[in-house]
Amino acid sequence: MTRALGFLMIIAASAAAAVASPSAGRSSAVAGRAACGVERWTVKTLQDRPRLLPARVATIHFLVTRPAPTTLPPSRLPFERHVFTVTAAVTLVRPEDDGDLHVVLRAGADHMIAEAPSPSCDPRATAVRRRQMRTARSAVRLCAHARVTGVAFFDFDHGQTGVAPNAIELHPILGFHCS
Repeated sequence: MTRALGFLMIIAASAAAAVASPSAGRSSAVAGRAACGVERWTVKTLQDRPRLLPARVATIHFLVTRPAPTTLPPSRLPFERHVFTVTAAVTLVRPEDDGDLHVVLRAGADHMIAEAPSPSCDPRATAVRRRQMRTARSAVRLCAHARVTGVAFFDFDHGQTGVAPNAIELHPILGFHCS
């Protein structure tokens, strides 16, 4: 009888914890999808399968002084077909709620964000792009002198740490090398 009562208490405690959980009532598949981002997500993760231009070397100053678009459509903007390689200090690497690694790049007084998406959040990107994103993500770390290659992406400015004046990012990161 004491064993049965203890077992019932464990079940009751588990049920209470499940009800208190923010993901209660959702399947793990739905919870996994919810963890990925929403705003312009197919653009951010190359799931729109764009024809990107060859990578070119640029400075953070060049990128953060590009004119910001007046509105951000759900589809890719023409400038967002550009791939850039910048050299900068990586001053912050932080996991985000959507599974991305949030990376702050700094060169002199200029700063901007680069992001490395979670491999579970890019299933419709091409195999080549998924491999590039996964390889780059595994190399991301704090670094005084990094070479970062990524796709130009204009985000909404919602007070993100390290946001550029025009909210441009390199999203996703396709290459990362620390020297």
